[in-house]
Amino acid sequence: MMDQKAHKSLKFSRILELLLIFLLFSIPDLLGAEVDPCQVVDASPRRIACIGNSVTYGYGLHNRETESYPSQLQKILGENFVVRNFGVNGTTLLSKGHRPYVQSEAYRQALEFKADIVIVDLGLNDTDPRNWPQYRDDFIRDYLELIHSFKTKDGKAPKVYICLMTPIFHSHPRFKSGTRDWFWQIQEKIKIGG
Repeated sequence: MMDQKAHKSLKFSRILELLLIFLLFSIPDLLGAEVDPCQVVDASPRRIACIGNSVTYGYGLHNRETESYPSQLQKILGENFVVRNFGVNGTTLLSKGHRPYVQSEAYRQALEFKADIVIVDLGLNDTDPRNWPQYRDDFIRDYLELIHSFKTKDGKAPKVYICLMTPIFHSHPRFKSGTRDWFWQIQEKIKIGG
């Protein structure tokens, strides 16, 4: 029988696989499928900022530096891209949440990175009872503020991809009746407003 740590690692690996499949289908868009091959293009690599919570960070992986989805994306895209992992364990999208991503050092670093593309994977920790019941009405506004914060002073805005949340498994401490319902409410807000 599989021990709890191995079972958790297997579940996380499956989540990572699903996220990578999503990103693989997005590669033509990431590469700029409408680029004219005769057009002179900037030779510098395109910059991709992966922002999010523990899923982005790579929590629970044996070697997050090589196994996290941003690391895997870098391998897939190659040297024409610079992919950076700005994930922070336990962070919320909600700016009034118990651990807002926008108050993290990683967020400040992601802004300084001046990405061409931003991939956002936040919302899972907002299912915490300290967050969703009190601040649910702020979710879309906070998401839009996060997206707009990546616009540079000269008006340049990166292409932004919003990820749906990964599933909460029944063995996760947050898998309680209210939290399960909040998960689906948040997922729906991401689809509508993100």
